[in-house]
Amino acid sequence: MSEPVVRDDFSRGEAVGGIVWLSVGAAVSALMEVVYLGATVFGVPMPASILVALLFNAVLTRTALLWTSIRAIALIPLAVWLGIFMVLLAALPATGSMVVPNNILTVFLMFAGLAGGVWPVLRSE
Repeated sequence: MSEPVVRDDFSRGEAVGGIVWLSVGAAVSALMEVVYLGATVFGVPMPASILVALLFNAVLTRTALLWTSIRAIALIPLAVWLGIFMVLLAALPATGSMVVPNNILTVFLMFAGLAGGVWPVLRSE
């Protein structure tokens, strides 16, 4: 079997576009993970969004590393995910609406998302 071909002849505009689309995916992911954090199946809590946050943020960061060799830029989708999470956690309750559940699953979601996003960068060193 032959080695996979990695394309590296892209323009800076393509790289910026790639990072922007990964950031959009991170924002949508954060919203969906928070919404489904309190999901139950037949009355049993199923916080699958914690696992999704871990795995999907790892995929986003790993994909960002394909577009850039600068680790700080590769962490932009994670920063967007964390920013959306913090807005949902802190800013919205100030207006009177609470989206993020007030329990330990919220803490697990935050740490799982951070660990998933940081792991590919630490592993690539």
